[in-house]
Amino acid sequence: MRLDFNVLWVDDQPNRVDAQIVAIRRKMEEEGFQFNARQCMSLQDVQQLIAEHVFTDEIDLILVDYDLGHNVEGQDAIAAIRETILYKDVVFYSAQNAADELRRLAFERGLEGIYCANREELVEEVLGVFESLVKKVLDLDHTRGIVMGATSDIDAMVNECLSLIDSQCDKAGKEAILKQALGYVEKKAKDLSTLMEKLQKATGLPELFEAHLVFTAYDRLRILAGVLDSKNFEAHKGFRPSVIDYQQNVMPKRNVLGHVARMLQGNVYVLADAKGNVMSLDETRQLRRLILRLRSDFQSLRGALQGGSAPSTTDVAPGSAK
Repeated sequence: MRLDFNVLWVDDQPNRVDAQIVAIRRKMEEEGFQFNARQCMSLQDVQQLIAEHVFTDEIDLILVDYDLGHNVEGQDAIAAIRETILYKDVVFYSAQNAADELRRLAFERGLEGIYCANREELVEEVLGVFESLVKKVLDLDHTRGIVMGATSDIDAMVNECLSLIDSQCDKAGKEAILKQALGYVEKKAKDLSTLMEKLQKATGLPELFEAHLVFTAYDRLRILAGVLDSKNFEAHKGFRPSVIDYQQNVMPKRNVLGHVARMLQGNVYVLADAKGNVMSLDETRQLRRLILRLRSDFQSLRGALQGGSAPSTTDVAPGSAK
């Protein structure tokens, strides 16, 4: 599972469910997930969309209205979708028909895996299905995978942002950024040399376990924060707090999650580091929510840089975040 919860939503009048979308999105964000609705207004739109096999792999839930207009009923659309997407849960809803009537219509078409609700109950029904799906994968071990996957995506965005910044700098600006990056690498090389001398005196493998260094994601974030503090990129300075927030409050916890082990504590499994420090489900929920917010900021920064013009001065690397 990902931080994104993707829904295929079929309704010929999508504006009628705007309030439901807002309510569902707000609740899912509280749990640290991004609700994304891909809306289709007709069976033809659906068939065209689900022909994109990459998208069908990313669908987490399908929502279908009963009355789709032009004499097309929801159970017909569900049957057509089931020809391509076999195993995803479906919420079948209606403004006029009760849930029991929708269940009867689905049963007559031989449709399985269908949740039924009146439109007034739609939010509650969708959130119930969401909770059921999430509980299947929200043990701590899966949560670790979700966090690691999401932060890897942000690492890639940081690289893109730095590449965009580099492309917008003149020769002196490029040299300033490169000098700063090489400074980090040179320091790491010296640290590695010192570390090697120390490790050569090691008496066992445990002394080597923490020897992982070089030009890290943390270093790239320091450079990005420094550049955003320069006058050349002052237009993007508002993103700097998010970069620092990610650097200070996400990276350390990501690193902890990358090196914890699943262990039995009492009657339940927990994630604990080598010192016995335990990370709870509530902590991982808070971490997902923070990552979700900061991911949006990094996406906005990348978009702003993609639309930027080349700066004319060379003051691009005045400092960095500590």
